[in-house]
Amino acid sequence: MRYPSPIFSILADKVCARDYIEKTVGSQYLPTRYLVCEQVTMETFETLPGSFAMKANHSAGQVILVADKHRENLQRLAQTANTWLKKDYSRTFREKHYSSIQPRIIFEKALLSNGKPPDDYKFNVFNGETGTPPYVFIQVMQGRFENLTQNLFLEDWSAAPFNRVKKKPSTDPHLAYPPKELPEMLDIAKRLAAPFSYLRVDLYLYDKKIYVGELTFTPAAGEFKLSPPEWDLILGQKFGWPEKLPSA
Repeated sequence: MRYPSPIFSILADKVCARDYIEKTVGSQYLPTRYLVCEQVTMETFETLPGSFAMKANHSAGQVILVADKHRENLQRLAQTANTWLKKDYSRTFREKHYSSIQPRIIFEKALLSNGKPPDDYKFNVFNGETGTPPYVFIQVMQGRFENLTQNLFLEDWSAAPFNRVKKKPSTDPHLAYPPKELPEMLDIAKRLAAPFSYLRVDLYLYDKKIYVGELTFTPAAGEFKLSPPEWDLILGQKFGWPEKLPSA
């Protein structure tokens, strides 16, 4: 966060990251992109299908999933998007790499089933010393935009030896078993994270396919608190230093 590499800005950009994802693991893991623009007007929505995801590319959490645009207040959606564009997200939590991202709005296919988004699988990948396998823990988020829950697993789907402070776990019995796509998901996350000491890769399972949501270098802006607290240090020791980064 204090001395970010230029490539952090490129991959935190939800527009530019698509190129890296396509080159590294393939375009089949990207949701369909409808439009990228620097201002949203009423005419913008005329070019879009009835359902879409609207995201700011230069921030986190600025996303709206639209199931049916004909039931939306499109003027309000445009105002919201243009407000996002004016915000310097790097000042919110001092994540400097966001300041170099040109603000844009990206419209993609909305991954919705019965109006609800799929579970969010966040793969935290730590690459340590050369020759050692990466350490991975997985956050499974359910109930996005509603009653958000979070369960933590290791690569073998055993429960992680730590929890995230103040995050409620789900009691969904389906979480007792890993998704059959887990090996492929792990492969995607590790390949995308390979050049970095740490990267969080967000994946979704939708309609029997895997999609990459976004890439994150500084989750929770460094305020990710664990219990028991010693795991903060243990995970920190799993970072590989110095990083051997690809050129920006």
